[in-house]
Amino acid sequence: MKKLIIAALALAMSVTAGAKTPGIQDVQPKNGFNLGIMIGVPPANESTLDYATQDPIMPNVSIDGNWTVASGFINTKKFGKNGAIDLGFYQGFCDYQNKYDDEILCMQHEFLVRCAFHFSFAKGLDVYAGMLSGLDLYIPYGDDKEGWYCPHDDYHYHHHGYDHAPHQGDRWVERSTEGHFAMGPFIGCKYFFTKAFGLKAEFATDFASNAAPGASFGLAFKFK
Repeated sequence: MKKLIIAALALAMSVTAGAKTPGIQDVQPKNGFNLGIMIGVPPANESTLDYATQDPIMPNVSIDGNWTVASGFINTKKFGKNGAIDLGFYQGFCDYQNKYDDEILCMQHEFLVRCAFHFSFAKGLDVYAGMLSGLDLYIPYGDDKEGWYCPHDDYHYHHHGYDHAPHQGDRWVERSTEGHFAMGPFIGCKYFFTKAFGLKAEFATDFASNAAPGASFGLAFKFK
């Protein structure tokens, strides 16, 4: 993750070399509010869901809001008054289906708080990195939402799934709503085409669930 942050900052600096910038006030004014709507790679993986091996059946859809609590506290010759800190929320959801039984479904909801440091290398450009923390909820639904018989024979599990009647040695696996702690870093970039509208991209990972880093892309709105 450190290498990704360094690479993103280096790219932004190289692209904007020689350019004058108005500073962070252009993209992150103090007391401003930013809203984001994104779609991206589902954050869960096999290690996240204890009760089944899942395949995503929709992208991760998210909304985030961030309030700028400090801005322009770093004086630079090239990039003007820069540096900003924001606090905000993130709510995302996606859907999963069991690889071996399409009636075993699960909805994941992410409720997160986030804090990030921002720096502007060019007019309209906002590069940031921060930490997230919160709760992942996994809510089962579908015809088999209450549970299923899990074969004691691993060969049968991997080759036939749950398509057989219960027999001796199988165990009943109950399915219920599960909550998991989430925490990890994220990096991102926004570019505003107007004073209020732009595009954004983010990369994040969750250390608590050992999930692979996910990418999201979408729209950015600025209110001030």
